[in-house]
Amino acid sequence: MSTIRLGDEQCLCACMQDFRTRFISQGSEETSSLEDFKALYKASLKDRLDAWERKYKDGELMMERVGDFNNEIKVLNKCIEEKKEHVLNEMTKIKENEKLSAELSENIQTLRDKLNQKMELALANKKANKDKLKELHKSSVLFKERLGLEIRKLAGDRLQFVFRCINPKDMDEPYSCIIYFNEEGEYQLTGCDPPLECIDEYERKVRETKNFSALLANLRKSFVALCNKVK
Repeated sequence: MSTIRLGDEQCLCACMQDFRTRFISQGSEETSSLEDFKALYKASLKDRLDAWERKYKDGELMMERVGDFNNEIKVLNKCIEEKKEHVLNEMTKIKENEKLSAELSENIQTLRDKLNQKMELALANKKANKDKLKELHKSSVLFKERLGLEIRKLAGDRLQFVFRCINPKDMDEPYSCIIYFNEEGEYQLTGCDPPLECIDEYERKVRETKNFSALLANLRKSFVALCNKVK
């Protein structure tokens, strides 16, 4: 075994002391670098956490906005449905009104046609009645001369037939009956003075036979018979 000399031992101690010093210095530097790295990491982590928190809050805000938009969309959809239903109801009413208007127009036209027919018929009856009245006026002179008959024109195209020369005690005593044509152009007898029980029968016969002369003759006979009965 070789013997270590004193000089070598001192050299070895110096080397070991130098290694120790370097090791401690390097450890201090590494420790300092590690602390700096930890501080940098913490700062970076905090920045990231802050950024993530901001993004999270932005995300929550965005979700709230999306929720608000969805609610607005629901309200708008509901409003659209209500408007659509209202429009459909209005369209239905318009169609019903158009149908009703068409029916009313058709009914009005039908009523107009009926009214025109009635007016034409009324005009025809009025013309026929005037023609009949003219004939009666033409015969009035003959009746007055032979039968003591006077014809008076009253309001409403009515004629009053006044018979005289019936009562031998008073040849001027009047016996009268009003005759006119109704809206249907038929004879109408009323206002007999004195009243005759057979007036309805005479009215029916003259409507059937259109024999006006026979009506006047029957009226005169009835007045004569009534006068004799009173005696």
